[in-house]
Amino acid sequence: SHAMEDVRAPASGAALAGHGDAEPSGSGSGDGNDVSAFASPEFDPVGFLNRLFPDESSLAGVDPLVQKLKLRVRRVDDEILAAVRSQSTGGARAKADLEQAQSAIGSLEHRVADIKKKAETSEATVRDICADVKKLDFAKKHLTSTITSLRRLSMLVAAVDQLERFASIRAYKESANLLDAVNELAAHFANYSDVPKVAELKRRRDDCESALRAAVFEDFHVNWQPSVVESDEGVSMRLRDACLVVDALDPKHREALTGDLTNKELTGYASVFDKNTGAGGESKGLDQVERRYAWVKRTLKAKDTMYGVFPTHWRFPQLLCMSLCKLTRAHLAELLDAEGRAAEVQTVLQAMHKTVAFERDLDEHFGLKGGASHARSSSSVSDRSDSTHDAFGAALGDDADAASAVRAKHAAKKRESRLAEQKGGRALPMDSAAEALRDTSTLSFQNVVSSCFEDHLGGYVDMEERQMVEELERLLLAETWGATNGGLGERESSESSQLSDKKSVGFQNTLKSSIAARLGTAEKLPGGSKPGSAGDLAGLGGGAHSVAAVAGASDGSGEVLGSAGAVFLNIKKVFKRCSNLTKGKPLLALHGAFSRVLRAYAAALRQNAEDAGSFLRDVSKHSNKTRDVSHRVADAVVKLCLIVNTAEWCQETVGPLGESMRRALNSDALKQQVTRDVDATEEAFASLAGDASAFLVSGAEARTELARKITATRWDVLETVGDQSAHVDACASALTSAAVTARRVLRKNTFVFFCEKLAAAVAVSTYAAILKSRRVGEFGAQQLLLDVQSVKTLLLELPLAGDGLFFSETASSGVISRTHQRLVERETGKCEALCKVLMSPLEGIRDTFGALLPDGSPADFEKVCELKGMKKQDAAHAAQTLRAVRAAQGK
Repeated sequence: SHAMEDVRAPASGAALAGHGDAEPSGSGSGDGNDVSAFASPEFDPVGFLNRLFPDESSLAGVDPLVQKLKLRVRRVDDEILAAVRSQSTGGARAKADLEQAQSAIGSLEHRVADIKKKAETSEATVRDICADVKKLDFAKKHLTSTITSLRRLSMLVAAVDQLERFASIRAYKESANLLDAVNELAAHFANYSDVPKVAELKRRRDDCESALRAAVFEDFHVNWQPSVVESDEGVSMRLRDACLVVDALDPKHREALTGDLTNKELTGYASVFDKNTGAGGESKGLDQVERRYAWVKRTLKAKDTMYGVFPTHWRFPQLLCMSLCKLTRAHLAELLDAEGRAAEVQTVLQAMHKTVAFERDLDEHFGLKGGASHARSSSSVSDRSDSTHDAFGAALGDDADAASAVRAKHAAKKRESRLAEQKGGRALPMDSAAEALRDTSTLSFQNVVSSCFEDHLGGYVDMEERQMVEELERLLLAETWGATNGGLGERESSESSQLSDKKSVGFQNTLKSSIAARLGTAEKLPGGSKPGSAGDLAGLGGGAHSVAAVAGASDGSGEVLGSAGAVFLNIKKVFKRCSNLTKGKPLLALHGAFSRVLRAYAAALRQNAEDAGSFLRDVSKHSNKTRDVSHRVADAVVKLCLIVNTAEWCQETVGPLGESMRRALNSDALKQQVTRDVDATEEAFASLAGDASAFLVSGAEARTELARKITATRWDVLETVGDQSAHVDACASALTSAAVTARRVLRKNTFVFFCEKLAAAVAVSTYAAILKSRRVGEFGAQQLLLDVQSVKTLLLELPLAGDGLFFSETASSGVISRTHQRLVERETGKCEALCKVLMSPLEGIRDTFGALLPDGSPADFEKVCELKGMKKQDAAHAAQTLRAVRAAQGK
């Protein structure tokens, strides 16, 4: 059959035996068949049998194989049956185990309940047993407390009896010891004040304290005289013991005692130096302030033995000096308020210097040198915070002055009311002096008296500002502006100098009149020397030239005007001088004066920059009036370069000046106001640097006269194209001269910026000059293109001007920045495109213009048409057509 043909003929006996041995079980047969082959979904029985019986001879092994397979089936059935039986047996066993565990848990719960019940029974038994023990324990505690209280009460009664006896005979030392003991024992009975015996003891103790206080105050009142204390050792010892009693009493009694003794000294001081009632005569004046301090020093020295009776921790001498200083501050504030603006600045400054020296001497006398480094406390500044803002506002005009006057009047009324309160009883409230001595870590006499001068240093600030303005005028008159005068005749040099001096004097007179109107007449500093005078500057740096070198050293390649360094050195001296006096509002006001002087200096430099720029732009008008203007032109370029450098350097220096001012000021509120003036001054110099650079660029561009000569040339009559035009050679000479001078003077970055601006200005003026020409022929357009390309080369090489001649070739490495190159190519490319448009035929000129100058305006196209020979009417019509075409294209 077909099946037999597929199975093929049986194999030989050996082959059949071999196949019969193969069991399709777990280990597999020689052909690699195993149980997994039967379990596979892709199992092919026909293919499997063909592999087992490949031919008819192998069919002899079929029966043995069938027997083996049946045997294997029986084994599998046995295994399945064993597994089922095992599973059923395991479930029964697990159920039995679970029931056993539940039974054990129930038994455990019963045991726990029994244990808990037995524990409660035991606790009740213990409680019953210990009830009597607790009662006995409480009784013991109460008995012990009662015995201790009775013992303390007995000690208190004995101590009060002894205290009454010692108080009656004024035995201060023993009384002080007993007071401490009585107070400690009485503290235990503070909750039993309703007990009659305790109340009686408390009353007796208070009576003893009152008696001791009265006795101590009486002894000090009777014996507090230098002659008595120093001559009688017994009195001195009794007063020392009395201080021990005061220490044992309430602290308010010590304050009362020290207050009374201090008031005696203050009364003696006021009887001599009080403005209205004092008998000191001329010594009460502001110019005799050193007599006040000499009186304090004599008192400290003369009564040193008397002050020795007080314990060290009382710090009575410091307290007395603090009170005297505060009273002195009140007296001086009253004198300053009375004199107001009429007070002489020199007198105020001398008084303040002597006051600062006195405060320093007190710190050294009491060993408070560390306290001198501390800033003034916020309370010494808060009294005057109302008028802080007006320090800068004084320079803003009448409105600011009026507001300042109102605030000053209000502050004066507040001070008068405080003085009136202080004169009602004690000369000064003792708590204010005691408060100042509580924190020993910051204890210092610095600014205790001198703080009264802060509201009255406006005249000093005005004087410093006035003298800085005068010094600025002197520096501007002496400034050379980098001029060499080389090659000029003596007469021409003198005329140039006189012209510059007249313009400077005109500006300075205007500045001086405005300052004088605000500040009044000039005054001199103590000692008669002006800040920043020639001698001072020479001592600091060897004159204006060395000052300029120091200033320019910040970049290393840009020299600045000598007056710039001198101005800042002068400001530094004034700043140091004022900061040694005060670190409050006057110093902030002085920073406002610095800002105004620096802005005035910037205005003066701007005026000179405008004059130099005007001269360069109009140099063609002066060429016939002098024999040689080249040196004057070079001097004007140098002046503008120096002004640019100076403006940049001043802008960089103003910031550190403001930061130094912030560090010096002692109040955060004052520090925040410095930023306004710093920003205004930096803005003034930044604007000056930009304007001076613009003057330099416009002057250098005008000096080339390229635009004027392009416009004046008849480009329609040229018949040939030769080398570059003569005006290109003149332009090259002017550009090289300006670039070399600028490169020598300007900073590196500023010179790069100058080259870019000059290249752009020359290219733009060339484009405009071509459009302003009358007519341009074919040869003229070719010549213009040649000239523009030559100018392009000149502009590209501007940063390399002077290489190998004035500068080493390695100074710039012969490399032109990509930014400069792109700028020149972009700007001169417009000029080249314009020349190519002029060279194109008139028939397709609109398309050519649109292709070469896509950004060109219709007005430019109209001018191009006129240059090509079109009539104005036709050129206007062509421009209108261009507008219409662009409008249709959406451009």
